[in-house]
Amino acid sequence: MVANNHRGHDQPPQRRQIFYGQLDCILDLELPASRTLNLAEPTRFLLAVVIPCSTGGRDATCEVTTYSNTTTIAIDLRTVECVVGRVQRGNEWGIIDRSGDFARTVFADPVDDED
Repeated sequence: MVANNHRGHDQPPQRRQIFYGQLDCILDLELPASRTLNLAEPTRFLLAVVIPCSTGGRDATCEVTTYSNTTTIAIDLRTVECVVGRVQRGNEWGIIDRSGDFARTVFADPVDDED
């Protein structure tokens, strides 16, 4: 979702925007309490290091979508909504996105089976 900077009761709803990226790694960070970072207590952050795919905003669930890579960035892992595949065609990569409205990423705590 893309946030709108406009505030107030007449604020329009957020609009959906498509971003794809190749996952490089996941960072597990524990930051200490910090006034500078507005953290009252130690806080754990999970960051996804991704290489964004430049698709021109196209949605691979609706149309054939190819991309070129850009620079590496780190994002909050909670913003990841689904995972997709890719296939190489010549010098290009195509995105295979079958997520639709029924498949979304869910983060769950591990189940302890030691009973």
